[in-house]
Amino acid sequence: MSSSDIYEEPKSQTRGVDSMENQAHLGGIDIAYTLEGSGPPMVFIHGMAGSRIVWNHVAPPLAADFETLVYDCRGHGESTHPASYTLDDHVADLAGLLDALEIERAHIVGHSMGSFIAQAFAIAHPEHCRSLVLISTRSAAGPERPGRLVSPRGGIPIKEFVGTKTPLMTVVGRMKGYPRPEPEILRVASRALAGFDLRDQLHRIQAPTLILQGDQDRITPLSSARETAAGIPGAKLEVLQGYGHFLHVECPDILVDRIRSFCLAAP
Repeated sequence: MSSSDIYEEPKSQTRGVDSMENQAHLGGIDIAYTLEGSGPPMVFIHGMAGSRIVWNHVAPPLAADFETLVYDCRGHGESTHPASYTLDDHVADLAGLLDALEIERAHIVGHSMGSFIAQAFAIAHPEHCRSLVLISTRSAAGPERPGRLVSPRGGIPIKEFVGTKTPLMTVVGRMKGYPRPEPEILRVASRALAGFDLRDQLHRIQAPTLILQGDQDRITPLSSARETAAGIPGAKLEVLQGYGHFLHVECPDILVDRIRSFCLAAP
């Protein structure tokens, strides 16, 4: 199924009366974010061509136990779209955002590209990382190129990104209103990650780490997640059977349960 019809023009992403939306001005880059809830800070980092709206089925339930911070990475959503940037720029943005919000330590949750940023952040800024949850992850650039699946109109065949356990129309329904993944956004974001390789630095990650991975993920395959888990001291890998790359819309309730349990138990 080609699902370009599920995408809409970006809309207000307000999530409730207890949420606060704003933009942080970080040295020429504006980063759009939403804060909600109370408790230990928890940061959510979306994947390539996404925005903070992709966490709408995961972050709000966790706001009962955590202060959730979801933001648009540079080049995405309502944040500044530079002509080029790097993985290091993403890491600097996250460090700057936490500093601007006076957050000293946080649980860091990242999906796909967001998980790469989370790993690099945990390596560069261990003092700010209370725990790490990596979803649909890897630690080095691979042959898979998600951008190849985007049509000139911006649609993607959702079936390439999901497993067989959740009905496809359920996934499509949960993605209703997502911003259209524009080819140019993907091209710039892909260049930022070209050739990245964190594998020889994974041993520097000090935070308790949970990896959640679908066994049917064709974008970041299970073998890559196993390699990441092997490289991070004490990392726990949970394989979710029947699911693919888009765990945040395939099985959001499972993610909420696993993230809550793991992070509440973190020191």
